[in-house]
Amino acid sequence: MPDIARGKEAKVLVVEDDRALRELLQMELSRSGYKVEVAMDGGDGLRKYREENFSVVLLDVKMPGMDGIEVLRQMRSESIIPEVIMFTGHGSIETAVECIKHGAYDYLTKPVKLDELEMVIDKAYEKNRLRLENISLRMEVSKFESHRIVGKSPALMKVMEVVKRWGPADEHVLIYGESGTGKELVSRAVHDASPRVNKPFVTVNCGRLNINTAESELFGHTQGAFTGATKGRAGLFELADTGTLFMDEVSETPLDVQVKLLRVLETGTFRRMGGNHDISVDVRFVFASNKNLELCAEKGEFREDLFHRINLLPINLPPLRERQEDIIPLAYFFMKSVNGRGQENWEITEEAMAALVAYSWPGNVRELRNVIRRACILATDAQITSELLPFAPPKVFPQRQSAPAAPSQLPLWVIERDHIEKVLEQVEGNKSRAAKILEIDRKTLYTKLERYGLDAQLPAVKGAS
Repeated sequence: MPDIARGKEAKVLVVEDDRALRELLQMELSRSGYKVEVAMDGGDGLRKYREENFSVVLLDVKMPGMDGIEVLRQMRSESIIPEVIMFTGHGSIETAVECIKHGAYDYLTKPVKLDELEMVIDKAYEKNRLRLENISLRMEVSKFESHRIVGKSPALMKVMEVVKRWGPADEHVLIYGESGTGKELVSRAVHDASPRVNKPFVTVNCGRLNINTAESELFGHTQGAFTGATKGRAGLFELADTGTLFMDEVSETPLDVQVKLLRVLETGTFRRMGGNHDISVDVRFVFASNKNLELCAEKGEFREDLFHRINLLPINLPPLRERQEDIIPLAYFFMKSVNGRGQENWEITEEAMAALVAYSWPGNVRELRNVIRRACILATDAQITSELLPFAPPKVFPQRQSAPAAPSQLPLWVIERDHIEKVLEQVEGNKSRAAKILEIDRKTLYTKLERYGLDAQLPAVKGAS
């Protein structure tokens, strides 16, 4: 049986040409706790159906102009999400069969008792809710285990304490962290710690939206809103209603869309593209950025008022190089996920562990996952050795020879190390100039200096900053 209390959350559209019955249904259903909108005929009903997000539609069959069956056919050609209940005072088996064939949830004959009508509405709403839930689940492309946050470092434990404290607050959260640190996992943890845990969790990567698609993806659109919009479509805000919307790389949101996003945050309402009616949603936002939004706002790349609105509960997720205690547990977790539950006896040699911990991980957890996947594929035994890693074991290098071998006889990393060292000597340790000569960015240079043990030499070099 459907949950009666939950069924009363249904938003119902009543399309009925009889004014007395229309007003009676609006009054009685509203009194019972439903959110009710009414339309006086098929055209009016179709217009409201395209502009708003309804759970259930009550649609009269016999109406002047466009009859209920034609309205039903057009509604179903545009969206299959709201459930449509047909009712008429002149019922017949043929009409009922035709309505069901066009996608009606049920077919009722007037007069209808209010308690029976509410029972049908509640069942239809429950079906509608389950359909939306399945759409949300399909949008979560990661497996359930990928939502687990693995680690034991003090830095990660501090993050999780903040998540537990702020999860139930229902205010918007802003997560800072480099690419690949696991910001989406933390956002899911915020959702799971909130009263919305059993509601939709919807994600969007703002970096993949452009000026032409962002508004349609977020707000949805009505039929004919732009060329190619043959039917209306609900946006991500509507799919996340009552739940959480995770907006990754929010700094990449187009500025004109930022204005509308701010309005949603302030009022809880928005309009679909091409629509002329406000739609109300109850959404908790979790934002994430790998850029400093305050600096972006100073440069005019991000709206300052939006920054202050979303910077209520910031969470700083440290990079993997600052939580070395998490590297080996994560490596075993990824090793297990790659090889399956039937092969849990894989091992990592001590040399490989040392190399993993010493590496700086510029790509963070995402890079570690890919390194472990690659090593498992290349391994001939159930063991990961340092030879399977794509980087040399840091700071474990042979002593320099008095008579150097020919360059063709040296490992590639030795040639690279010596070349970097020579360039640094030429520029007296100036990293910026060295990076330009080497044609790499400073971050990459820092990584190589640490990997080859050259960073320890720089304080003795003039101009090493």
